Amino acid sequence: MTTRTTMRTLSLSLALFTSLGIATAAPSALACGVGWYPEVQMDYRVEGIASAERDLANGRTLAAAGKVIRMIPHIKSYVGASNDTIVNRSMRVLALAAARHEGDLSTLADELPDELRVEFTGASPEAKRANVEWSLRALRALRKQRKDDVTLKTELAEALAALPEKRAKARKMLEKLAQKDLITTPEAYRALGRLRADAGDASGEAAALARCRAMASDASVCAPAPGPAGES
Repeated sequence: MTTRTTMRTLSLSLALFTSLGIATAAPSALACGVGWYPEVQMDYRVEGIASAERDLANGRTLAAAGKVIRMIPHIKSYVGASNDTIVNRSMRVLALAAARHEGDLSTLADELPDELRVEFTGASPEAKRANVEWSLRALRALRKQRKDDVTLKTELAEALAALPEKRAKARKMLEKLAQKDLITTPEAYRALGRLRADAGDASGEAAALARCRAMASDASVCAPAPGPAGES
């Protein structure tokens, strides 16, 4: 094999690694009599975020949140959408997980190092609210970047329902999406059902929860509200 052919093969290999999301380092060693060959390093965040997204989609929201926090412990320092798609996907997962648990991630405490527990677990009412507020900032930033993404609009509306003063806005957004059959997650239908229940609309709640069950892989996601939204 000629040197030119070998170098062309290496170039194509590098292009393939890049397209698969695998980070490559600068060349640092010699291949015998041929030329430089690259040291290739895996970007383990690629599989990490894919695994967290699978957990989120299958209702394992706390597991998803824990994976994101351990993978990117500084993630709450982001104040807007990033140029790094993995960071953006991680923000979305953590934001939804926190909102769906109304900011209470305390069951993750044993999985996190001491320096992360106070920041993430929502051990106090103030900390829970801070988690939900971060979730809203993250989802708004992502939606601003992708204004036509109906899923992000659905998820933002769902997250708004986690704060008492935002529930009227959340219901307005979700009702508009429901009228056009654009709600994309069972959890958003659950949120709509609970908001309708708060307004005394029992038949509307039942209809929303029926849609939730039709979409969900686990019907327990669609449990009716035990009381006014936010109570347990």
